[in-house]
Amino acid sequence: MSATALDIIKGALKRINELAAGETPDDDMAMDALYVLNDLLDSLSNEHLACYNRVENIFNLVSGQNIYTVGNPVGGTFLGTVVQGSNVISGVTAIPANLAVGGSLSGSGIASGATVTAIGTNTVTMSANAIATYSVLFPVTFTTPGNIPIQRPLRVLTGFTRLTTSGISQVDYPLRPISVDQWNAIGLKNQPGPWPRVMYYDAAWPLATMYFFPNPSQGGEVHLWTDNLFSDFVSLNTPIELPQGYERFLKVALAIELWPEYKGEKPVPDSLAGQYRVAKTAVKSLNSQIQSVATYDNAIAGRAKNDAGWVLHGGFL
Repeated sequence: MSATALDIIKGALKRINELAAGETPDDDMAMDALYVLNDLLDSLSNEHLACYNRVENIFNLVSGQNIYTVGNPVGGTFLGTVVQGSNVISGVTAIPANLAVGGSLSGSGIASGATVTAIGTNTVTMSANAIATYSVLFPVTFTTPGNIPIQRPLRVLTGFTRLTTSGISQVDYPLRPISVDQWNAIGLKNQPGPWPRVMYYDAAWPLATMYFFPNPSQGGEVHLWTDNLFSDFVSLNTPIELPQGYERFLKVALAIELWPEYKGEKPVPDSLAGQYRVAKTAVKSLNSQIQSVATYDNAIAGRAKNDAGWVLHGGFL
């Protein structure tokens, strides 16, 4: 269902008796609660069962490359002008050293989803035409994309490799995430193979890194499933679409987060703590996924002795 940050804040403040029916918090109270609410959303992204969606990320493998950086963080800003219908940002006084082709662009007059396609001496070419004219220098925000320019995931759940070359189409092979200890145990990490079978994800910041084994010897697609990331509320009136049960959960959770600020060292009432437990349990139960047991034939999927399994153990087992 749809709600705004202010809706959630008002519901939370009413639960701790800091707001009466029909009242609206003043600006200072509302903005303070907004910061706490955004912190709460950030922390929810860290909890697997609090995430309601599994996102499929698709990108292409490069033959002979088994290490990829992941993410698309903000790299900075520069000043420029745009003309409606033109895809060139002009009058750029200083091209940032970290501006790169493929980075995302945002700012006044710039179309949503526009990226950098070329960089000149004092111009930047975009993938889309400007949607308005701004003849006075204004700030343009850009990102510095990794090899895989998606929003940096907190975790990788599962995935598969899809072969699309050499006359093979729509054939998928399981891709299993492994731990850093398992990755370190691989004796020959650049061992070539037709497609990756395992992947280690290092969730570094601001760019994460994915390590694949074996090293792919042909092109193809990788499909990785990750948890959704909760977006911050930009303003009090920013709407957000959430599944059933989340609005209640956020109101109760925010109420408990705000409790010490308004009530000091008084203990949280059992009634409010009970509402929180019920609301969070309902959300996590909704997001629980039944773990299926593989039923495929090993003769079809391939046996360990045929897939360089000895290399995964460093050659010692």
